[in-house]
Amino acid sequence: MRYSASLFLAAVAAGAFALGRPLAAQDLSCERGDREVRTLRFSGNRAYPASVLAATVATQPSSFANLPLVGERRCLDPVEFARDVQRLLTLYRRRGFPDVRVDTIVRPVTPVAIDITFAIDEGNPMRVSAFALRGTDRHPAIAQAARNFPVQVGGLFDRGALEAGRDTLVRRLRNLGWPQAEALLAYTTRTAQRSAEVEVVVVPGARARIGRVALDVEAPTGRRHVSDALIRRAMALHTGDWYSARQLIDAQRNLYQTDAFQRVDLQPDSIQPPGDTIVNLTAYLVEGDRYAANGGLGWATLDCFRAQGSITDRDFLPYAQRLELTARLSKIGIGEPLNGAPELCQGQARSDPYSRTLNYYTSMTLRQPVRADQARVPSVTVFSSTLSEFRAYLRRTPIGGAVSLADPFARRAAVRTPSTLSYQLELGRTEAEPAFFCAVFNACDAELRSFLQRNNRLAALEFSISRERLNDPIRPTGGTVVRATLRHASTLIGSDRTQQFNRATGDVSWYQQWGGATITAHVRAGIVGGRGSGGGVGRFVPPQERLYAGGPTTVRGFRQNELGPAVYIVSGYTAVVENGTTFYRVDERTVAERVVPTGGNTLVVGNLEAQWPSPVLPRVLQLAAFADAGRLWNRGATQRDAALRADGAIIKVTPGLGVRVASPFGAIRVDFGYNPHALPAGAAYFNAPLQAGVAPLYCVSPGNQLPVRASLLAGAPPVQDAGNCGSTYRPIRRTGVLGRLNPSIWIGQAF
Repeated sequence: MRYSASLFLAAVAAGAFALGRPLAAQDLSCERGDREVRTLRFSGNRAYPASVLAATVATQPSSFANLPLVGERRCLDPVEFARDVQRLLTLYRRRGFPDVRVDTIVRPVTPVAIDITFAIDEGNPMRVSAFALRGTDRHPAIAQAARNFPVQVGGLFDRGALEAGRDTLVRRLRNLGWPQAEALLAYTTRTAQRSAEVEVVVVPGARARIGRVALDVEAPTGRRHVSDALIRRAMALHTGDWYSARQLIDAQRNLYQTDAFQRVDLQPDSIQPPGDTIVNLTAYLVEGDRYAANGGLGWATLDCFRAQGSITDRDFLPYAQRLELTARLSKIGIGEPLNGAPELCQGQARSDPYSRTLNYYTSMTLRQPVRADQARVPSVTVFSSTLSEFRAYLRRTPIGGAVSLADPFARRAAVRTPSTLSYQLELGRTEAEPAFFCAVFNACDAELRSFLQRNNRLAALEFSISRERLNDPIRPTGGTVVRATLRHASTLIGSDRTQQFNRATGDVSWYQQWGGATITAHVRAGIVGGRGSGGGVGRFVPPQERLYAGGPTTVRGFRQNELGPAVYIVSGYTAVVENGTTFYRVDERTVAERVVPTGGNTLVVGNLEAQWPSPVLPRVLQLAAFADAGRLWNRGATQRDAALRADGAIIKVTPGLGVRVASPFGAIRVDFGYNPHALPAGAAYFNAPLQAGVAPLYCVSPGNQLPVRASLLAGAPPVQDAGNCGSTYRPIRRTGVLGRLNPSIWIGQAF
């Protein structure tokens, strides 16, 4: 999302509240007389890497200690330092090293700074000499549940692994119909021989089936609006099924996901040992409100004022069909017809021709929030919109619809890689600068441009999948995120012949803690293949399906969408006569009125960023350093201009610095990217004023060879011959450090 002033104020208030809360971790801050820990080392460790041991102890070294304003000083806590020795001893002894010894070496570096080394003598490990797993022969399912038990003869006598294996075995049995299953552990150690004999006895109890499922529903309003049939359908628990603790948890989650209940508690109410083979259940439920409404106002750099609102009916049709009415408005203040306050909008928005039209999105969505197994959840949406991409295009969609299916290939709800399959059909048109169509598709004729910009039917089939493994979804410091999207449009699925393409995009983000800093690495790639045809244009890709880059979520040294191919609209030209022929041209000193990003069909972007706590307000404010790199080009395009070929072959790298402010909505990111690169060479055009009902478009690139002749029609503007408009114009390069800095603001994770 883009920067919002109202969210910023809320974030500052939340940050102030956070400062008053006590620290959850050990306080290693430095006070007068404390000794700073410069380095922390481990020696003699073979069984465990230093990273595991460092995570076990409380003592931590300073981060970036030699860099003022950047590093965070951490000092020695003598009490925790003594406990760290015991922590390491406990870790090793539980993992099979009974003779481990830990010593400490403290070396002064300065009068107020020290280096610490934990010297570890692991000793001889204790190994398993005999292992017996009893009771698994009672039933094939019990033997299957005991597979891959993490203890074996000859292995380390690791009590942590032994207990984890016991817990996994019990959990599997309770999911296979044994509600009272237990596994008993017994072991005998021989210290002199450094050996242990281990025995695990499985006590499954009686295998049970689900009996009666009773409902106890409380309606605070006095009138229930959710039927018993819906509740039972959502729970998907049937009399006669084998008991499964996991299915009970799934049933509770399904009921919560209907958003119709404030409280859900599903409990077995009769398990009578020994030998009871029937488990009766009772679901205790408290209904919530049927209707919900919310809204918000904000201000954003590229959207000016914006507003949004929604109304939800959680029980619109039987079986909790959920109806959602949504509306969003942006460009308020600058976009017609709500264009009464342009002075309150940011300069970038005022310079964007597509911000002069009010952007809106309205939709009506009917979704089934729960199914028996929570897989293949359908939804149907009808929408209307006018949406723009900064300086690139304006997309008008009077009417459109979409059908989506969540996790279409999943067998059950608990999927680790959620996916969505959707089909979208819409009637709309995409408006762009005449120079865009002329430069990208050689559609320089007004009639051909009108053909490409008329209302067309676009039908697209899309499949998206993601895999998220983060330790914190808002401020991750470890884990990965992988996303991929495939999109196809063709006449075979109902699209117009001009609206045919294949598109694939993918993202990979990686987070890791290192030296007190969080390192983020990100790679994004995309490819588009056009198959549209019509009006003399082949392999046409609709402008809204092309790839764009530059801005706060890609390469931050470039302004929004300004990485990659572009054409330029200039404010004037010079008529040059050569051998009696007139040409319209500009020189490189001519200032471009507008940059028109034309996008590309191939994209590669990489980001590397380090974040660390600020010395001032470390829990609210973080500092960041980053380097972004990217390349956006048109694969397979005929590039006859040397400057254009050179620009397309270069991977642009832009370093920068930034700050991160913690907020309930995610980090508010303020970045300053340094861009040492000039804008790419491109074709220069002049949009002539309307003359005799015609608004001609002239190529005015330096050195172009397109003659201009007088029109044969009286009063009509001069006519320029058709042909290639050379990419020979390069805007004046920004100079000085400040001139090459590009500020950007974003809320949440950019990658």
